[in-house]
Amino acid sequence: MVKRYRLDEVAKIEEGKIIPSKKYFTNIGVPLITADNLKKLMLDGDIEQLPKVNITFEKHCKCAPVPAKTIILTKANLKDSNKYIYQSETELYIASDVVAIIPNETIILSDYLLHFLRVYKMNREWQHLYHIPIDIPMIDIQHKMVQTLKTIQLLLKSKEPLLTVVEGLPRHFDNVSVQIEHHSKSLHHGFQQAQYLYNHMLYKIFNSEHK
Repeated sequence: MVKRYRLDEVAKIEEGKIIPSKKYFTNIGVPLITADNLKKLMLDGDIEQLPKVNITFEKHCKCAPVPAKTIILTKANLKDSNKYIYQSETELYIASDVVAIIPNETIILSDYLLHFLRVYKMNREWQHLYHIPIDIPMIDIQHKMVQTLKTIQLLLKSKEPLLTVVEGLPRHFDNVSVQIEHHSKSLHHGFQQAQYLYNHMLYKIFNSEHK
């Protein structure tokens, strides 16, 4: 069974309002995510490099961090094909140039929503997030879909390291260049098929008239 909701019916959407002064930064505390460090985080995935805000800030400004599994987006580039979307691993403060989406996981899994937002084509400003229609299957179905997509993603992430190893084998063994070339082509073809399968699954799962 699939039911259609508006995004704000199944998730809390929070606009970042924090522009903390340097006196609130510390080596130990809750990470603060901005549009700039979100881009860096998407590249290296090292959340420890984010600036941190101490407990004094929370008491003074009366604001709370967003929880783990929150989805963070930059306000500025939501209409771009390369929009930055991040799923938090821990609680975070959000700066004024980002938006946080906190899913109600009794209705929609954070992982499922993450995939949906990555393929959804925004054609308005970030406030349009509240009104995005989304078709949501039962939780057990979402879980199966997400697990399959994650499995293919992990396979695709192994592409470059695996090809590097295979293509470097002739340096260690004599008279295997022809065989290695054949295996390399087979691997390339296999990864192309996996990428096609991943894209096809995204289309089948999330494509509808509102996209």
